[in-house]
Amino acid sequence: MKNLKTILTLLIGAIIGFSFCQLFHRNGADNAPPFTITGNKASELEKKMQEAEAEYQQKIDSAKQRTQALDQSLKKTKDVLDKTKKKNIQLQTQVYDLIDRQGIYKEAHDTASFITGCDTLQSRVDELIIQANLQDSIQTAITDNLHEQLIQKDSVILLKDSQYLQLNKSFGQSIEQQKLLEQQAKFYKKKYKRQRLGSKLKNLGLLIISGFAASQLIQ
Repeated sequence: MKNLKTILTLLIGAIIGFSFCQLFHRNGADNAPPFTITGNKASELEKKMQEAEAEYQQKIDSAKQRTQALDQSLKKTKDVLDKTKKKNIQLQTQVYDLIDRQGIYKEAHDTASFITGCDTLQSRVDELIIQANLQDSIQTAITDNLHEQLIQKDSVILLKDSQYLQLNKSFGQSIEQQKLLEQQAKFYKKKYKRQRLGSKLKNLGLLIISGFAASQLIQ
């Protein structure tokens, strides 16, 4: 009978010792539970943001280059227009002078000079018409150039607005992803604490029962 009590006492003592070890084991070792979040969404989102930004920047640079080319073309066209205007003024002056001379030749009954003047006047008028048509076409080209520049500038503005909206959307997704990770972290931390508390309560209960059984055997 004594041998049986001794064996039971040793066994209960071992259980008590094991319970103490489990109760205080790693009591302050782990401040945060180990957990892993599956997936690679954050890096994928960042990659998409970079790709979208690079694509928008390429389109914006292309639009800006087109605008610069149009601006250079506009300057050259304006130079040609200025020369054409000066030429038209000269031709108009010559035409008015020839008309005045024709009146003088007519009054003086200078038929030879009048006929020659008519030929010269006709030539200057034809040349003036050509220059006038050229000036109109140049002005039309300038108008078209300015219109296209406005379109290019509007496209740059739209691209920048679209880029801002895309990046803002990606940023919002990143914030939501961060919130999700924080929620998951809190969930696992609470779950880990509950598991540790439950384990401690179980060990404490086992310790109490073992102590009670040991006291009964000793009595």
